[in-house]
Amino acid sequence: MGRLAVCVLVLQAWLTGQQPSFRVQAKVVQVPVTVTERHGRSVSGLKADDFKVLDDGQEQPITVDDLGTGLPRISLAILVQTSGISMPALKKIRRIGSMVVPLVIGSHGEAAVVTFDNKITWLQDFTSDDDKIAAAVNNLKASPVSDQARMLDAIVDAAAHMEPVQGRKMLLLISESRDRGSETKFQEALKAVEAQGIEVFGAHYSAFATSLGAKPKDLPQQPSSPPEDPTDGPPSAPGIDFTAMVWEIGRLGKTNAVQALTRATGGIDYPFLKERGIESSIGKLGAEVQNQYILSFPQRQDTPGMHQIMVSLPDLPGLEIRARRGYWVETNGSFWLRK
Repeated sequence: MGRLAVCVLVLQAWLTGQQPSFRVQAKVVQVPVTVTERHGRSVSGLKADDFKVLDDGQEQPITVDDLGTGLPRISLAILVQTSGISMPALKKIRRIGSMVVPLVIGSHGEAAVVTFDNKITWLQDFTSDDDKIAAAVNNLKASPVSDQARMLDAIVDAAAHMEPVQGRKMLLLISESRDRGSETKFQEALKAVEAQGIEVFGAHYSAFATSLGAKPKDLPQQPSSPPEDPTDGPPSAPGIDFTAMVWEIGRLGKTNAVQALTRATGGIDYPFLKERGIESSIGKLGAEVQNQYILSFPQRQDTPGMHQIMVSLPDLPGLEIRARRGYWVETNGSFWLRK
């Protein structure tokens, strides 16, 4: 709106004794929804009238985009754990670089590649260039630091980087299921992705399990140590680090961050072990995102904080639904600003 138009509105309001109001563009909440039959087959052809969406218990007017009407552009941040213990898994992960564009984001989408170990590195910022995405994934290297993986810190960093991004925001975690050494707490990471409307997917692995069948050259180098003292207990079997195994079992009681984040944001986790497992995971991810419905409704900025979303199909009770469970409104959010 030009200066002249603004002046006219202010003068008009002054002459009529009214205070001028300025409309702030309403934000829209996007809710990617997966609808399947009981055996997992995707359901197509649903309309807006089939869905019911509650925002903190209040029904919302919605619009629906699906594959038939044209889905919004996908922006996918691929976060890969590159700590030393991930070396066997990285050999498998490197092979999926060329699969991201054709199977997941499509020719109009974009992707970024971020690694995390004891530090966070943006190997490739968002681009639609298939060759650049593939090159970043193909050049993944394990860190000399073997046991740190700042997953939650990387998620918050990626979420902040995606704030200006338009369209569908997605994050793919290719990592172990639990964090190793982040300063960020889990709830902070969850709030970060919910505030940006990011749908989280996972392709997690066990560093211990992937090392069992790996070749020696694909394993992280262990520091040299003196010969075992036979009085210290039974010798370790070649190729198996029993200390790491015990430590890994102990970590099972910690928060499974990948599972919790995917469930909260409407995504899904595709665990893998072998090379064809990660390739299958990417194929399933592509099928998932290309068959989702995108429900949209105006964000209720009059009530800041966390909002609970509930999606249902009242007249189709036999179908299963997966969708994000909430969104976040900042305390300064408002539809209207009055002077």
